[in-house]
Amino acid sequence: STVWSAIFVCGVSTVPYTPSSLVSVGDDKIIQLWDGSMGKFAFTSVDVWDHARADPVCTLAWGSETITSVRFNQTETSILASCGSDSTLTLKDLRTSKPLSKVVLALRTNALAWNPMEAYHFTLANEDQNLYTFDMRKLSSAAAVHTDHVAPVMDVDYSPPTGQEFVMGG
Repeated sequence: STVWSAIFVCGVSTVPYTPSSLVSVGDDKIIQLWDGSMGKFAFTSVDVWDHARADPVCTLAWGSETITSVRFNQTETSILASCGSDSTLTLKDLRTSKPLSKVVLALRTNALAWNPMEAYHFTLANEDQNLYTFDMRKLSSAAAVHTDHVAPVMDVDYSPPTGQEFVMGG
């Protein structure tokens, strides 16, 4: 069985180009590398937790291969988005029992960030060297495509005070 050494796990991430490994960090300041080559873990669902409970409030599964990134909308706090290793983007409202939308992109999305000032907008960092900004009310096409990166975009985040700027890394 897997035993986490920390009281609280502060971060978990996949190791780039090594899908069978994870790295975690806890509030005990210990960084651990986890070997999942024996199939011991695959994040195929999302557990929603309440700090006061020992068990998850609910478990969400969308049928994606492995979930690589999950973010709550900071304004509409019952809405979350997840990215899957099978190039899927899924939107879920915790007040309902079904996903709001599920979109399959051409290549895998590495990270996503919600715009803190425009509750319906989020940006995806993609393997195809682009960033895609979507309006969650119209997922049929991106509202904006940010191009000219020279490598896959690995992460994205918005400026908290204004939401008018974002930063990316790749």
